[in-house]
Amino acid sequence: MDDLLRYDGAVRRDPRVDDWFFDASGPHRLMVRDWFERMRACGPDVCELVHDGCPVACVGDAAFAYVNAFKAHANVGFYFGAMLPDPAGLLEGEGKRMRHVKLRPGAAPNAKALNDLIAAAYIDIRHRTGTDMPAKKAAPAKKAGPMKKPAKLLVKDGGKSAATVAKETQSPSKLIDQRIKDLGDWRGETLAKIRKLIREVDPQVVEEWKWRGVPIWEHAGIICTGESYKDYIKTTFAKGASLPDPSKLFNSSLDGGTRRAIDFREGVKIDEKAFKALVRAAIDLNTAKKK
Repeated sequence: MDDLLRYDGAVRRDPRVDDWFFDASGPHRLMVRDWFERMRACGPDVCELVHDGCPVACVGDAAFAYVNAFKAHANVGFYFGAMLPDPAGLLEGEGKRMRHVKLRPGAAPNAKALNDLIAAAYIDIRHRTGTDMPAKKAAPAKKAGPMKKPAKLLVKDGGKSAATVAKETQSPSKLIDQRIKDLGDWRGETLAKIRKLIREVDPQVVEEWKWRGVPIWEHAGIICTGESYKDYIKTTFAKGASLPDPSKLFNSSLDGGTRRAIDFREGVKIDEKAFKALVRAAIDLNTAKKK
């Protein structure tokens, strides 16, 4: 259809999108990471790219939603937002088609209403592209792994996300304690070991709990994450591409321009000295950029 916005280069997973969220030049980019994950999880036909400096979600090459971040807020935007049902009145904008939801630091969004908008935008674009019927047959299939997490961890509790509800009742450190306990198996032991090594490098490290349930360690910025999956524990270093890695610990997210990650699998011994060197280098890089 002539009114569709089509972007060449959209792919199933674009590493530049993940790099965008960790780019320190946009302080509010992490606010919209969960919402872009929700777009990714809409269906197996969702593709993505970075266009005009922000992540865009498409069905095929037809755009339906995007996220962007600014100095004081972040946006979750919809290319056909003016046509979407919005009973909660979240959408802003006066253009012919496009609308956005503005997110501000410290103000929890109406999670249910925003989830409904994303789902409606996805259904709408598939109808516009004529792909709604075939994709419905594939929709019940659920892939294991990180794509499931945003949908599983969103809860209907007064419009608040699981991370928001938990954060109101427990400290990040206690939430990480509980995650280690809940994992119970080798993954819990690995996450506990990673945490111990980070604390040995920096006893004053700040522990955070973000993105609907991801442990984060910070010192003048993000050092790394501690993500748990079925078959591995992942530590993503926000500025890993700029860190020396002579021991070649990085084995994941190697194509991005900013981040790098280590996937720790069962039975693999952690090179403690090399890992601590990466943590120290990440802290040094963060503090150097703050000066």
